[in-house]
Amino acid sequence: MKNISSLSTIIDRYDSLLLDLWGVIHDGSYLYPGVKETLQHLSATGKKIIFISNAPRRAAKAEQVLNALGVEKGWYDHIITSGEMGFNWLQSGKAHWGHRYYYIGPSKDIDVLEGLEYQRIDDMERCDFMLNVGFGSEEQSTEDFGQLLGAGFKRHLPMLCLNPDMEVVKISGERYPCAGVLAVAYEKLGGKVTYFGKPYPDIYDACMGWLGADKSRVLAIGDGVGTDVAGAYRYGIDSVLVTGGILHMGSETAETVCARYNVKPTYTIPAFSW
Repeated sequence: MKNISSLSTIIDRYDSLLLDLWGVIHDGSYLYPGVKETLQHLSATGKKIIFISNAPRRAAKAEQVLNALGVEKGWYDHIITSGEMGFNWLQSGKAHWGHRYYYIGPSKDIDVLEGLEYQRIDDMERCDFMLNVGFGSEEQSTEDFGQLLGAGFKRHLPMLCLNPDMEVVKISGERYPCAGVLAVAYEKLGGKVTYFGKPYPDIYDACMGWLGADKSRVLAIGDGVGTDVAGAYRYGIDSVLVTGGILHMGSETAETVCARYNVKPTYTIPAFSW
């Protein structure tokens, strides 16, 4: 991996960028410093930009967040979220599950399946699968879901996880677990989990289908080694690891974390900057 200080030093090698949202563009509440200027520069150079996110919500809602934070539509071309991928998969009828689900997650994402003929059931004994989009609040821990996951496993319920992320970090440095933590805990019990989002190939297939581009001219940028970097690496596209996101204030180096996942980003950069 090569460390770079700005995207301008390598950008001529690529026509299209897959940009992570949380940890690169914003932290859910604020844009990171320099993001607007960098997006403006990329747009001015004619690069195609897809925001590719493990947000467990429809792309339209992710767009609303970007608009509220001041990211203009003219600075990017498309948004693909893990929530959108899961919605489309269920809509296609490929799940082969029943249509009643138990929702695990915060109230803000409870509408992710709105528009589908699926019914949210608040009774584990009557549902057909568990829909996992994350923790209900920042105060909850994995232990709070032990009984719930155990009940789901007892009934051999499949779990649909719409956010494979294990952790997010705020600009303040506060760190919180994500839906991926609960999915892994369920798998450890012996439960079956279907994932959508990075690092799984479906979301990259969707991006490449929309772009119609050569992989060698596509660059993925993200702060998650196990999601952004691993997904790009296994899919065969170059990547930039933003070390100021999840890795910021962590005790491990980028090299150590990448070695644990057996992946290697093409570049590392302190922050998303021009």
